[in-house]
Amino acid sequence: MTTISKSYHSSHATTTKSNGLAERYNAFIEKMHFSYFGLISMTILIGSILGGITAMCILENNAPIWQLGACLAISMANNVAAIGQATTKWIVNLFALTLLINIVLILINVI
Repeated sequence: MTTISKSYHSSHATTTKSNGLAERYNAFIEKMHFSYFGLISMTILIGSILGGITAMCILENNAPIWQLGACLAISMANNVAAIGQATTKWIVNLFALTLLINIVLILINVI
């Protein structure tokens, strides 16, 4: 009987500051993977609440309809990724994007 084995060779570049940031980001993603279902529930809860507050601010100020569309689209994308059990990286990235866009839209309409 013959056994076939594969050997993999990987080369590592020297660590720079950008690699340090990437390593911390990957470590954060791995830490979030431990509490995957807790992450899903929190992103749905916080993202939906913030999306609702943003929509209220937009509608109160008679802002252009594209702002409401952007708010709803990113909030729904966050919820779809969480409910569809996407990978941890997708959920964290979409949640961060949801926070960023909704907070910017709130600041635009409040100030």
